[in-house]
Amino acid sequence: MKLSACLFVTASIALAPLCSFAANWWEEMDYGRFLSASFNDTDNKTTLTGAERIATNKGIGVKLGHDGNAGFIFDTELLRATGAWTGGWLKLKGVVFDGGHGPNPSAPANAQIYFGTHVNTPGWSKGDSFQDPRPLPKGPRKADVKPGDPFFADVPFGPLPREWAKYRGLYLSGDRVVFAYTVGEASLLESDDLETAGDEALITRTFNVTAPGTASSLLVADAPEGVTPSIEGDHAVFCNDAKNADDRTVVRVIGAPADAKLVVDGTRVTLKLPPFAAGQKFKVAFAHGTAADLAKLTDAVKAAAQPADLQPLTHGGAPHWTETVKTKGTLGTSEGGFPYVVDNVSAPLDNPYKSKIRIAGLDFFKDGRIAFSTWSGDVWIGKGIDDKLENIEWKRYATGIFHALGLRIVDDQIYVLGRDQITRLHDLNNDGEADFYENFNNDVQVTPGFHEFTFGLETDSKGNFYFIKGGPVNPGGRGWGPLSDHNGCMFKVSGNGQKFEVFATGVRAPNGIGVGPNDEITTGDNQGTWVPVDYIQYVKQGDFIEVPDLSHRVPVPTAYAPHLCWVPYDWDNSNGDQVWVTSDKWGPLKGSMLYLSYGKSSLFGVLQESIGDVRQGGVFKFPLKFETGICRARFNPADGQLYVAGLKGWQTNAAKDGAIERVRYTGKPVTVENELHITDKGITIRFTNEVETSSASDAGNYAIEQYNYRWTSAYGSAEYKVSAPEQKGHDKLEIKSVTVAPDKKSVFLEVPGLQPVMQMKIKMNIKAADGTAIPEGIGNTINVVPPDAQRGSNFTSSR
Repeated sequence: MKLSACLFVTASIALAPLCSFAANWWEEMDYGRFLSASFNDTDNKTTLTGAERIATNKGIGVKLGHDGNAGFIFDTELLRATGAWTGGWLKLKGVVFDGGHGPNPSAPANAQIYFGTHVNTPGWSKGDSFQDPRPLPKGPRKADVKPGDPFFADVPFGPLPREWAKYRGLYLSGDRVVFAYTVGEASLLESDDLETAGDEALITRTFNVTAPGTASSLLVADAPEGVTPSIEGDHAVFCNDAKNADDRTVVRVIGAPADAKLVVDGTRVTLKLPPFAAGQKFKVAFAHGTAADLAKLTDAVKAAAQPADLQPLTHGGAPHWTETVKTKGTLGTSEGGFPYVVDNVSAPLDNPYKSKIRIAGLDFFKDGRIAFSTWSGDVWIGKGIDDKLENIEWKRYATGIFHALGLRIVDDQIYVLGRDQITRLHDLNNDGEADFYENFNNDVQVTPGFHEFTFGLETDSKGNFYFIKGGPVNPGGRGWGPLSDHNGCMFKVSGNGQKFEVFATGVRAPNGIGVGPNDEITTGDNQGTWVPVDYIQYVKQGDFIEVPDLSHRVPVPTAYAPHLCWVPYDWDNSNGDQVWVTSDKWGPLKGSMLYLSYGKSSLFGVLQESIGDVRQGGVFKFPLKFETGICRARFNPADGQLYVAGLKGWQTNAAKDGAIERVRYTGKPVTVENELHITDKGITIRFTNEVETSSASDAGNYAIEQYNYRWTSAYGSAEYKVSAPEQKGHDKLEIKSVTVAPDKKSVFLEVPGLQPVMQMKIKMNIKAADGTAIPEGIGNTINVVPPDAQRGSNFTSSR
């Protein structure tokens, strides 16, 4: 096969692109030398039958050759060479690219496929066995349930047991990607490349053994069903295309250890190796063409270069992203005297790499520099984040991460949450770019479902990491695709990355979580199947949260624990993070929880009270405007202000594809709601500052309505009257009187007959003592209505 020019195949557009770039921006973007993703095979088959080739749930698609006109996919769970080809890099399709709800990237349709391997086969044997040791997901299969009911996949998910093999990460040096992993006790480096011998293109896999171990066999290739490879002297030959009997691939090992040999077992070609010895170097070379080319292909693999020393590639190479991007932010102005304003930090939306800047994670270094990650897989670092924002400089730091929807900096080291793993990034040569993408933990299971995103990397005071994963939502949003053991779960990972555990279960599409100053764990969720509307929930280890289909419990739960509050649908239809105010420089709200709305691009304050062991509360909206669907938030240790970031990727009212904005306290008096208390006598609302008595004491400036939802497998819920549970609508409550407290910092609304209710709205049209407006409403939930006489003994405010 002669080298061909780089060919990129245009992906079909399943949905209108959610972007401001030109059509097919996803093909114009420079992703770097590799891209992590779930991959389909060239016939768009996924990984759910076990027979596919060139498909994987957790793969890394590497550009081969200096011009990137060939591709190779490495499976990081099975340490398996999924497949390799010439004729272009990847066909980019799916929700993060063209918006398609279902497909995943694959080799280009017209690629010349050199080899493939079966999707559920380890890349290295344990002893003589290539049998997949991973258990099937626990739960009913499709054949055992009624149509439309949830079912679990018929194939295993997750990485191999550590004692069998373990992916350690990848090194990036120039055009070369070097994979590091263990096979048993042995440690290996592998780098794959496009080489030439004469005028033939060879795809090669080079191996270096850096630590010894017991013998194992390498999975070389799986020929199509019905094809029997042959061993011809020192090389193997097989047809790799079941539709073309004239197709031929020739495989040979260069520098093979003594006693190593190619073996054919049915349709499979393996390389049987003696025990690994440190310092061993060998290479497997593949040539591809037709039966008529067989002699030339054989000569080409025999002429392949000797295996290279990969160690020099593990120390970092020359930087790839040498052009930085300089931007100038803009400072916000106060509207109506509100003491918080929104500054635009000016992310590098226009950049020389045509990188799509949809921001899905951010955090700060100790010196105030900022790092953010994007849905398309980038990590950028910015400096110059000061009071004026006039000289911001951005440097692209890392690329190719699988849906990088969370980022955390610990001890000034960046950890990125991808759909496949938590990656710890290392700059080995201090040139401002990541050279080693370390697999910190990849125990989370991934299916090829388009919507099962993984969100929100957070840490507690002990150094444990937390993140959360949605379910494989069907196109259209109702019901599920085949499930794994980890769909709809929150996870906890130890600070050293070695221990992974399911922390809680039963969430649908939770775009963000929170960890409070006292290690409080919270989540929200997005309206849909079993989720009437968005909510805020405190989570304890072992909890079932909301969605019984994703509870992973027998029997299936028939009730859920009370949420802190439901959030009215017209206020928020898609949640983001929860974040606690930890700064002394952000006004009087220290210790309060904030809640982000991605769907409505809004910021909310959270009001809380605990009655015995039951929490309840509500939210009020900050009267601020944001440019994108905010979903991540951090307080900057340098200036003490709140920074929020987000994207426009799925349904949202956002105006921009991505943005970073600073919510800055101006120093003016703050008068907002900060406590909410319920008794059988009525409702007490406390404020951070004095209210203006005349407006606050007028009952005509208040209105209360309430309603319930239905917890069913339907998508969301209508709103139903409390007074007539079968009738849609709201009940209005009478406010008999209003009393302003002597300190003018709270009001009591006399509302007799209160009862538990899922959703209440309290509308207010009152002013602060200085004449500024107060946020005009509270959306809250009542789980318990205690006697007023108990207020002094068992009421606590959880700000």
